[in-house]
Amino acid sequence: MTNDFVSKIALTTIFLALLFPVVLSLFATEVPQDWILYTNGPKLEELMLVKSDLVVIDYSADGTDKKAFKKEDIALLQSQGKKVFSYLNFAVAENWRFYWSSLDKAIVLASLDNWPGEYYIKYWYTEWYDVVKQYIKRITSAGFNGVALDWINIYQHTKLQKLSGKNAEALKKAMVENLRKITNDFPQLEYALVNGEDILFEFPDLREKAKYIIVESLFFSKGQLVTNTEDFVRRVNKLTQLVKNGITVLSVEYIDNGNPFDNKNVERIKTYVSLARKYKFKYYIARLDMKLNVVNIPRIPKSKD
Repeated sequence: MTNDFVSKIALTTIFLALLFPVVLSLFATEVPQDWILYTNGPKLEELMLVKSDLVVIDYSADGTDKKAFKKEDIALLQSQGKKVFSYLNFAVAENWRFYWSSLDKAIVLASLDNWPGEYYIKYWYTEWYDVVKQYIKRITSAGFNGVALDWINIYQHTKLQKLSGKNAEALKKAMVENLRKITNDFPQLEYALVNGEDILFEFPDLREKAKYIIVESLFFSKGQLVTNTEDFVRRVNKLTQLVKNGITVLSVEYIDNGNPFDNKNVERIKTYVSLARKYKFKYYIARLDMKLNVVNIPRIPKSKD
């Protein structure tokens, strides 16, 4: 293969890469997102380009203290009118975080299936609550508006119940106690609970502190619509009642394969937007890979009208 031939291939590749966005803009239109969920390697410059008025990101550009965002970084997003929430794993330990090396390993139970580097933790122990407080102090110092607390529903895991020797009710009670403590200790923050609708529904006092709920994969599972299932009916009934009680539901569905000309993909996106609006939920259309490592802006074909 000659050098000239290789050069021509390279130039052609570059030309097509530059041409693709132009062609795409002629035939496809962007679907605006109500909010953004971008927790893995968030880049502020990408977030500055979107109009969504609420974003949930990690407190750090790479999850470590070394690249933690500073107050001036978060202020840039807030200057656009955006509320900025920091992600925090409330009931699971992560081995890449600042606390891992000094964490009392006696409160670590076992690895979390399908989540490398994450561990079931005795979250009802004071040692873990102290870690969470350290974490939130970093978040408040950086000027975040609020915090999104993940794994609120981990008390439902049978593996955790077996490891801890506690039943679901006892584990749920411990979760509620921690939520009450943290919202009282840091009253200046706004709170979003990830998949925590059961707790907000059952414990009305927490609705005064946690005004947002992040709900994953309500309408779809592995790209398939599941609105005819008993689980969907149960969840959506609670969520619609919470909306009536002043809770903002931030819905995320992992359904976009990135192809604006795939009819099934386009239909999923349109169906999701329609359902979210029907139930008065805010929507985020995420990629099918569930990596949350980009600001996803889905596209669909332009209307022929």
